[in-house]
Amino acid sequence: MARTGLSKAQVRACRDELLAQGRHPSADAVRTALGTGSKSTIHRYLKELAAEAPDAAMQRQQTAHTLQSLVEELAERLHLDAEHDMHDLRALCANYEAQLQEKERQLAALRGTVAALNARLESLAQGADQDGQAASGHGGFGGLLPNPVLGARGPSPFSIMLSSGRSEVFDIERLGPAGFKFQ
Repeated sequence: MARTGLSKAQVRACRDELLAQGRHPSADAVRTALGTGSKSTIHRYLKELAAEAPDAAMQRQQTAHTLQSLVEELAERLHLDAEHDMHDLRALCANYEAQLQEKERQLAALRGTVAALNARLESLAQGADQDGQAASGHGGFGGLLPNPVLGARGPSPFSIMLSSGRSEVFDIERLGPAGFKFQ
């Protein structure tokens, strides 16, 4: 018995069924669905059917145009988001730089305070050495006796204790930068 072959109507019906299922009607898909036929015959019939339907070419063009529009819209949205993020990043960097400069100014002020305190401490230490040499002739009481050179104007350890233990030496608030509080 001879084989009858594949008809164009069979390929059309199979193609329409595949399209209804949302699948692409390729020659392989049609051959699998039909279970018979040569790929070249199926491909030839599919081409003829596509040429017969002018709206199919129009649908392809519309699909391509729609996809192109979507891609352009997405690209524009991505560029806008990137520009916005870059603006935010620049603002954060500027804020960071301003804070860093403020901290550098505070650090410089504190370094100046430390240098002033070290200089003052050094000058007081030199004064104490001179006081110790002058007081050594007073029976070894060191700085407990009033300094004869300074007279009553110089602070003695007793006058420091009477003034609640604070002396000019430890008054560091006066040496700190303006608006800075030691804690």
